[in-house]
Amino acid sequence: MADAHRDIQPVHYTAESKQWLPGPSQDRAGEHMPSFIRVVSWNVDCMRPEPDLRLDAALSYIQHQVFKCRTNRRRPEPCSILLQGVLTTAFNTILNNKWVQNFFVVIPSTTDAWPKLAKYGTVTLLSRSLRITKSTTIHFSCSESQHHAIFVDVKLSGLLDTAQAPASSESVVTLRIANTHLDPLPDGAPIREKQLKLVADALIQDGLFGGVVGGDFNAVSLNDSELVESVGLWDAWSGDDEGGFTWGYQPPSPLTSGRLDKLVYTPRPGFFVDTPKKMAVGKKYGQLTRRRWISDHYALLTKVQCVYFASDASDYDPSDHGHIQQGLREQRNIETCSLDHPLVSHSPPRSKYIIPLHPGTNSRSRRKPWKSLLRMKSSSPSVEQHSDGARTH
Repeated sequence: MADAHRDIQPVHYTAESKQWLPGPSQDRAGEHMPSFIRVVSWNVDCMRPEPDLRLDAALSYIQHQVFKCRTNRRRPEPCSILLQGVLTTAFNTILNNKWVQNFFVVIPSTTDAWPKLAKYGTVTLLSRSLRITKSTTIHFSCSESQHHAIFVDVKLSGLLDTAQAPASSESVVTLRIANTHLDPLPDGAPIREKQLKLVADALIQDGLFGGVVGGDFNAVSLNDSELVESVGLWDAWSGDDEGGFTWGYQPPSPLTSGRLDKLVYTPRPGFFVDTPKKMAVGKKYGQLTRRRWISDHYALLTKVQCVYFASDASDYDPSDHGHIQQGLREQRNIETCSLDHPLVSHSPPRSKYIIPLHPGTNSRSRRKPWKSLLRMKSSSPSVEQHSDGARTH
């Protein structure tokens, strides 16, 4: 079953039994189906000492600093937390975290779902307010480091205002979220291309509105700069490459700093993603007299939103797709519509398009709202991107 998708079991915690049970068990808390999701990606570093303490500090940082949840009883926004570099010996740190127990589904349920000889791997946390329909994994047969990818399908509303207009079956869409860690080293570029192609193929399947993948891409060679587009995906980062560096500063490395960590997506109309924001910059843990870096990587944070246009679903001409891609490619550094209100406001420069083509019936409607959106240019003032920062894992 090399490179084949394998079903993996999510687990959720119940306070009544005080144990983790199989299944996604969504907790909607009376809320409408969300139309957006926050995505955090972070390699928590499998090489440093005290992996349990560092992982606990990473989860605390995400809880308190990223999602502003001051207590373990505070519910986060709809979100997915993609962790890489989690040691087998530290996996239970996630399961023992009270905030995670209260509000998240953990995938996989055990490190047995990782490749047989793996000493570390990826873990995906999904907020229980999301409806999970499927979770799978691929073990990369070409990996020399026992690396793999995790895929989770979630349902989102394609409506802008889910409170005023309940989602119909037509406007409910499926988003696939992938979490991966590609093989390291400069001479590993051909292997990374094969691995990312497997991920890309899984994100571009019938029945999906779109897909996004976050993780450690180990982009340490010149060939890696073209890797994302070569497999049919687009990079969510829109600034200069050095401004997006995520590794080489914690601590300062004698090796070349780089943008090893990325969030990339399937280019299709109606699907939006913010340019990732670097998080956990300079963050340490421990006593004042003995402070250590939480991770040698920065974390990344973005927001993904679906916008379903019924007219697009019924009036899609396949020949349009190449023109749409070219138009978006030309506008990569131009402000576009805001994720907070894509149709009526202008965007911060950190917003950009993911482009999902929603299947539909043949119709003669000429109204294509996404084409108008693509022509819009923001009058917002530019925001300066932060300029912060190869290894063997």
